[in-house]
Formats: sequence, C-alpha cells, structure tokens
Amino acid sequence: MKQHYFLLRELVRRDFKGRYAGSILGFLWSFVQPLYQLILFSFIFGTVMSISPIGERTESFGIFLFCGLLPWTAINDGVLRSSTAITENAAVVKKLSFPSELLIVAVCVAALLHEGIATVVFFVILMLKGEFAVSGWPLLAIALPLQFSLTLGLGLILSSIHVFFRDTAQVVTMIFMGWFYMTPIVYPLGLVPEAYSRWIQLNPLTTLVALYREALLGGELQWIPGLGWLTLWSVGSLVLGLWLFRSLKPAFADEI
Repeated sequence: MKQHYFLLRELVRRDFKGRYAGSILGFLWSFVQPLYQLILFSFIFGTVMSISPIGERTESFGIFLFCGLLPWTAINDGVLRSSTAITENAAVVKKLSFPSELLIVAVCVAALLHEGIATVVFFVILMLKGEFAVSGWPLLAIALPLQFSLTLGLGLILSSIHVFFRDTAQVVTMIFMGWFYMTPIVYPLGLVPEAYSRWIQLNPLTTLVALYREALLGGELQWIPGLGWLTLWSVGSLVLGLWLFRSLKPAFADEI
C-alpha cells in the first residue's frame, strides 16, 4: 500500500510538471486559465447574451457561472485525459508489476487539485465582491466524493475501451461538448422550458452543479433534488469502471 501511495504521488507530481513544462508562466497557468475562462464566458453569456441568474443565490452572472465551471472543468479534464492515459503510457503498462489503474487515479487526482487552485481564485473573487460565506461548505463533503467517483469511474471505463477502439477519445470529446450545454452551467435551470427541464434534471451533473452553488454561495444544509440519482451514477460508474478495467487489463499489453 505504501508503495502504491508513493507511486501515485509521483505520478501526480509528474502530471503537474509535464503539463506546464517549458512554458514561461509555468504553474501560474493554473490561476490564469480559470480567470480567462471566467472572463470569456461572463462576457459572452452575461454581457452579449444578457443571461441573468434568475432565482439563484447571487445576482452576479460571473459568480453564478464559476460555481458551475469548477466541477465541470475537473470532470471534463479528468475524464478526457484518462481516456488516453493507458495508450500514452504504453511502456510502463507493459510492465507486469505496474498497477496501471494508478495512471487513471493520478489523472483524476491532478484534475481535482487543479480545481482546488481555481477554487482559491474563486474565494478571492467572492471576498472582493462581499459574497464569501462558509455556511454551505459541509455540502462539499458530499459533492467532492461523488464527483471524484464519477470522474474515476468514467475514466476507467473509457481508458479501457480506448485501448481497443482508438476513436473513443474523439467520440467522448464530442459527447462532452453536448453534455456541457445540457448542464445548467451558463444558464439557470429556471430558464429552461418545462418540457425540457425534466430531461435536464435527469443529468447527474445538474445536481452536482446545484450542490456546488449551495456550498459556495452560503446555502443551507438541505437535501438537494436528484442527489440519489447522482449517487447512483457515481457509485455505479465506479463499480462498472473497476470491473471493466480489471477484466480487460490482461489484454492491454498486447493491444498497445
């Protein structure tokens, strides 16, 4: 167990170093990128399209938006990069003693750490705007494990499939583009027509984003609609991912 922990730590460290290797700003990109994304989306959807966060805990579209971008970016980054983690590390996967599952775990942990950095930036923004509150923080103890389980489960499933079908990563990228707009991140759920609102609520990320907004904007400790559905998705994808990955793992070396 200690050996696996040390290996996981080194893989996460390698991920951080490799992501910004050779760049001038280096680690500072972890702060610059979320700020740029916030400014860009706020201008397009908040200013140009004049979308207002109706019925939400804040009147600032930028704050409303960033609450949703935090979990989405971590899941998107973790799953998409996990899908190619096995094929991109063929040399180490072919070593029989190497626990290749750690490659997926490391990518998902790194994505969560990058989200943590973006969250620090967000806290500073909340303080400057006078909307910083800690009353809802306990909800993060529910949101983060479910988010990580969902990310890891999907990452294990897609990384396994990608070994045998190399179009998987491209297909997943397209699916995630649609998934983004099917999640109330750049618009409040209240603006969705009732006929479509029911379908949007079946999206597990709708509940996850709602959890984040309650947690970061001073919400109350209360049951969030769809939490059971999100839990089922998270646990189910993790169980399926572990089973599929371990079932296909013996064939990885021959395919890559």
